[in-house]
Parts: sequence; structure tokens; C-alpha cells
Amino acid sequence: MADKKKEIDAERKQELYMQLRELDEHIKNMNTHLEKIDEQIAELSSSKVIVSKFTELKKGDELKVPIASGVYITASLEDTKKLLVNVGASVTVEKTPVEVLTLLDSQLDELSTYRETLVGNMKELIKRIEVIQEEFE
Repeated sequence: MADKKKEIDAERKQELYMQLRELDEHIKNMNTHLEKIDEQIAELSSSKVIVSKFTELKKGDELKVPIASGVYITASLEDTKKLLVNVGASVTVEKTPVEVLTLLDSQLDELSTYRETLVGNMKELIKRIEVIQEEFE
């Protein structure tokens, strides 16, 4: 009888260990995804700053425009009222700086909401890990 209990305990511990490994792997994947989201949020925030500063420029102002990695040309600004926004498949549309800022704010809101959901899911997984660890004790 005692041997059977030890066998069941060993089986249960093995099962719990496998659950811990799966949860740990899942959390690592979620953390990697979270890091990518944080990078996107930082990039969008930087874009907002740049677009905001664009409104301070005047027609004829000179800009350095990248044409390749580390390679720039000098260009003269012709229009300060319109920006070209890539909408996918190499298609661009004209938007005002205010419209672009609104678009960036919307994207930031969506990413922030998604980030909060992801963090909440990670917290739930951590709670499950803690419950399993308590069972080991």
C-alpha cells in the first residue's frame, strides 16, 4: 500500500513538473511578445514626437532624408500640410499631421490595451505556477 502511494506521489509530481515546464515556456513566449509590443509602443511614441515637430517646419526648410542605411540626401521641404502614410502593399495616402497624430494615438491605444491583456494573462499563469509549487511542498 505504501509503495502504491509513493508511486502515485511520484506520478503526480512528474505531472506537476511537466505542467510547470509548459507554463514556464508559455510565460517565456509571452514575455518575448511583450518585449516586441514595448518596442512597437516606443517606435510609435517616437513617431508622434517627430510628426509633432514636423508642424514647426516651414516650406523651403532643408531636411536630411535617409535613402539607405546610414546614407542621406538633403531635400527641400515643399509642403508642410501633407504627409504620406504607408497603408500597405507600397500604397501611400496623404494625411495632415493632425490626422497622422490621431492615427498614431489610435495605434498606441490598441497596443496598450493588448499589452495590458497580455500582462494580465501572464499574471494568471504565474498564479497557476505558484499553486503548483505549493502542491510540491
